[in-house]
Amino acid sequence: MTSTASTAVPHAAGRPAAPRRPLGPTLAYVRLEVLRTVRNPRAVLLTTMVPVLLLLTLSGQGDATDRRELLASMAAYGAIGGGLFATGPRLTAERVSGWLRQLRATPLSPSAAVLGKGAAGLLLALISSAIVGAVGHFGNAGISVAQWAELVLALTLCATVTTALGLLIGSSFRSPETAQGATMLSYIGLSAVGGLWVPPSQFPDALQTVAHVLPTYHVGEIARAIATGGTVGAGHCAIIAAWALVLGVAATVAWRRGTAVR
Repeated sequence: MTSTASTAVPHAAGRPAAPRRPLGPTLAYVRLEVLRTVRNPRAVLLTTMVPVLLLLTLSGQGDATDRRELLASMAAYGAIGGGLFATGPRLTAERVSGWLRQLRATPLSPSAAVLGKGAAGLLLALISSAIVGAVGHFGNAGISVAQWAELVLALTLCATVTTALGLLIGSSFRSPETAQGATMLSYIGLSAVGGLWVPPSQFPDALQTVAHVLPTYHVGEIARAIATGGTVGAGHCAIIAAWALVLGVAATVAWRRGTAVR
């Protein structure tokens, strides 16, 4: 009686249960992506060179508060670049080459590539913000080691937004060159309009309204609050989380369409 009832359950459900994929290969692939990021000095240089140069060039201007705010903005600039460049162009290139389709024949889960690229994006964001923060800490920005560590942690978490955006770009475009262009345009546009280069208070009223909607504005506000010893507003965190959720869902939909077997 027991065996009959147990064998009848799959028929009642109408379809067999999907086979479970082992977690080990997925973790191994994520580790591979992380190691590829660490061993790629070009990617680190790409996301740290400009923020560090701007920091060194402009740090002599203004008072101590101005220097700390500049450090926070440049660290945020590096972090969001890390989230973007470790995901978008690389993911598109692997889709076009057919590498991601080949992964379907392995024990890897379909989301392994996305998890790997996401982990690489957060790691590159951590490295970029840590390097820029180190330049400020040992320079004349005047932040403590605790503020430096808090800034790096916060910006790494905030980089989930641009990591999700990078995954969306990588899953949507069919040409690595186009994905590279879209990534660069997003990087520059979000940084500039989000107030990481020039304070949004100096923008025209209409552009200020746009800036306050963008996630990069709120990333910058969180970074500046940490660097100057202020309080991080819960509203900034909530808006960043909402953006990360929306972009993550959009990236998931684009990923499924882009890798669907036709």
